[in-house]
Amino acid sequence: MIQNELTNKVETIRVEMPAAHAYLLMIGTCISCVFNNSSSVPTSEGLTYNIELAVHEACTNIIEHAYSGLPGSIKLEFMLRENPQQLVVNLFDNGRSFEYAASRTPNLDEPQIRGYGLFIIKNLMDTVDYCSDANGNSWHLVKNLA
Repeated sequence: MIQNELTNKVETIRVEMPAAHAYLLMIGTCISCVFNNSSSVPTSEGLTYNIELAVHEACTNIIEHAYSGLPGSIKLEFMLRENPQQLVVNLFDNGRSFEYAASRTPNLDEPQIRGYGLFIIKNLMDTVDYCSDANGNSWHLVKNLA
């Protein structure tokens, strides 16, 4: 399901996708659509790529850790704010939660195969918040564009 609404200079795209790697390609399309429909927000290919990578990593973590291969879905909201100029991405799932505060920064001096996802997300986005409650898990990612 894709919804698009323009209210108070906030462009929002809502998508619900199965929690499966095959659907991650939709992320780039949604981000491109948000930026392509706004002439007032400066973007670059690098900026778009970095946001896409961060959201892709967050969704991959949901697929692999929250759902662990079990069926589920991820709800995504992409909101483009004009004042201040920001792209806000909210992700919602009903998988297992995790202890966000206990997550560790990887040791970049010692190579490892896994464990860089949250580090990448935090370094590419300006705000990264995670919340888990009885209604499920939610991620709030913000990239300042100005």
